[in-house]
Amino acid sequence: MKQRVVKRMVFSIVLFFVSMLSAMAQEGLNVDKVFQRYGKAKGCKMVVMRNTELKGFKLRTYKSLVYKKLHSAIQPFLAADKKKARKIREVIEEGQLVSGYYMMPPLAGGINRYILFSNVGGSKGTVIYIEGTLSPDDIMKLCYSKF
Repeated sequence: MKQRVVKRMVFSIVLFFVSMLSAMAQEGLNVDKVFQRYGKAKGCKMVVMRNTELKGFKLRTYKSLVYKKLHSAIQPFLAADKKKARKIREVIEEGQLVSGYYMMPPLAGGINRYILFSNVGGSKGTVIYIEGTLSPDDIMKLCYSKF
C-alpha cells in the first residue's frame, strides 16, 4: 500500500516537471504573451494540446488562438518574434501581410518551434504555436495538405 502511494507521488512530481518544461518552452517568445493575455478573452477561442498527433505529425505542443477585433493588438507581438526568427515565410496581398510562419531558434534535442498566423478580413485571425521535430517542409504539408 505504501509503495503505491510513493509511486503515485513520484509519478505526480515527474508529470508536474514535464508539464512545466513544456510550458516554459515558449517562454522567451512574444507569442507566449498573446496566449496569456488573450487566451481567455471574450471573442477568442484557444486550443492547447500536448504530446499529440495532428495529420500524422507528432507534436510536443500545439496552441492556437482564434481572435476577433484584435489584429492591431497582436501584430506587435508577432513583429517582435519575427526579429528572432531563423526562417520567415509570409504571404502579402495588396500590400498587407495576411499569413505566414516564423521558424524560431530550436530547443535542445532538435525540437523546432514555429509561429503560424493568418489575418482574415483585417480584424479576425489565428495565431498558432507548434513545437516538435517537424521540418519546415512538414509545416507546409501540415498547413496545405488535404488529409
